[in-house]
Amino acid sequence: MEIPAPSPAELANHLSGAPGSKERFGKGAAEVLATARLVAAASGAWDKKTLSAFLLEQKLNPQVWDKLLGIARSTKLAALPQNDLPSSYTALYSLVVMSSEELEAAINEDVVSATASSRSILDWTKLYRLRGTGIEQEIPMTLVLREDLNAQQQQDLLNAIQEVAGRFGAELLQGRGGIKQAEVKADLRKAKAQQVEEDLMKEIGTVVAAAPDDLKIRFGITSAADLIEAPKATFTGFFQNLEGKVKGAFWRNHGRAYCLKIARDFNLTNSRAERYQLKERIQKAVDKCNKEIEGFEEMVDDVRSRYMNS
Repeated sequence: MEIPAPSPAELANHLSGAPGSKERFGKGAAEVLATARLVAAASGAWDKKTLSAFLLEQKLNPQVWDKLLGIARSTKLAALPQNDLPSSYTALYSLVVMSSEELEAAINEDVVSATASSRSILDWTKLYRLRGTGIEQEIPMTLVLREDLNAQQQQDLLNAIQEVAGRFGAELLQGRGGIKQAEVKADLRKAKAQQVEEDLMKEIGTVVAAAPDDLKIRFGITSAADLIEAPKATFTGFFQNLEGKVKGAFWRNHGRAYCLKIARDFNLTNSRAERYQLKERIQKAVDKCNKEIEGFEEMVDDVRSRYMNS
């Protein structure tokens, strides 16, 4: 049920704590959720000038406002008893940006509770996403030598350490700062790119197969696999032409496919600058479509949390 949009004064009076306090948005999950719903109502009714003035006056970071919006618009928490939900907006938002699979696992493993903090939830999520990758936990270590060892002695030492580590199912990886993080993360991204391709194939396979042959010829593709491998301009152009000039049809019908294509490119590049730019592309899509397409930002958050968290 929609609630009436509050005036800036009404919303200011609703905020229950001083700027920066833990109880600024409510003393429990129910109060925080109520605040989030008011924020969503205000966001839909206020103009940019009114919103900017309110954020400035109340010393609210726009990112905090956006997180409250995300909480209000998400449907993931609706089925959970409010008494079992965390009491802070940051912890609630940590649940909102989980995938459905992650949230279900978190509930089953008793991660979700009234006392859970955002840090505990984020730490659990990080470890959960490592499951199946061959890395369950990392322990950074620095080996300090009290005397110089020659190359053979160093190798003997490392072999001895690896033998002990192996008894616990651990692997010793050498590199600056403990392990070769860049190499490990690059390998994980490649594995994620494969997962994205499988997801993307399910998303567009039947659509491309049913598309007119003359459209496929125009864009130089014969299958969904060809389109996945094609440049982004070809990918978006194909679906835009498929939908014609119907306003918003591309984003409504193929927005998730677009985000998955971006996620695939994100995981296939080793350039931090390119990954940053790809994240910006998805954010621009959110800014463009979220108010017009219900659930769009929630869908994007799901793609980002699954495939673009490295």
